[in-house]
Amino acid sequence: MKKILKNKKIAIPLIGIITFFLVTFNIYFYINRSTLNTDYYSIKENNSLIVYPRYTRTYKDITTIVPYINLKKDIIGNLNEEILTLSNSYLTNINNVITYDYKISGDILSVVLQINCYDQALPQVIFKTYNINLKEKKILDENAILDLYGIDKNFVANKIKERFEYFFKDEREKKIFDEECDYKCFLYMRRIENYTDNIYYYIDSAKLYVYKEFNTYSIYNEEKYYKNTDFKIEIA
Repeated sequence: MKKILKNKKIAIPLIGIITFFLVTFNIYFYINRSTLNTDYYSIKENNSLIVYPRYTRTYKDITTIVPYINLKKDIIGNLNEEILTLSNSYLTNINNVITYDYKISGDILSVVLQINCYDQALPQVIFKTYNINLKEKKILDENAILDLYGIDKNFVANKIKERFEYFFKDEREKKIFDEECDYKCFLYMRRIENYTDNIYYYIDSAKLYVYKEFNTYSIYNEEKYYKNTDFKIEIA
């Protein structure tokens, strides 16, 4: 009998502790959920997500999604109409596919639009990014982003060069192409004349990236080597 009473004495405080943590967790979850739902409420058009699908289309089990940036026009102007116009120019071909992603890093909202074009002999991937300072309520241009990280375009070019030099070395080691094709030849097949042509800045978890457009197809079937993530290059 004494042993049973002792176990009860242990169980009662334990139940109390568990109950306390459950109640605390529920309060914490409720507060944070409410905060998430109302974050940036004063600058949003409505209480939906800060970026959400405006238009979707599915063809051959592949879904196209055109984004809508849920911010008031005095912050982004006609940006949503620009995105829609750009998207529609590619969606005239049923085979083309559009997807998007977005991140919030501190006060910066970054949105990336990826357009996979299959309306030409060799498929091509095209990017467009939009970076918005939610606190200052303005769209950031290239110079503002570079200033934010204290770097210049030469720094960006060198980082991109390092990445393509890695691709070249790795492909050479994997014997994907023969030794007759040197680095200049390699860049030619990528259709790269300048490292900073066709780059689009994107901020993710406080890190600066660029989406770099380049050709992944060649007589060596290099499209099997490259992954979708290879278009995203870390800069700073």
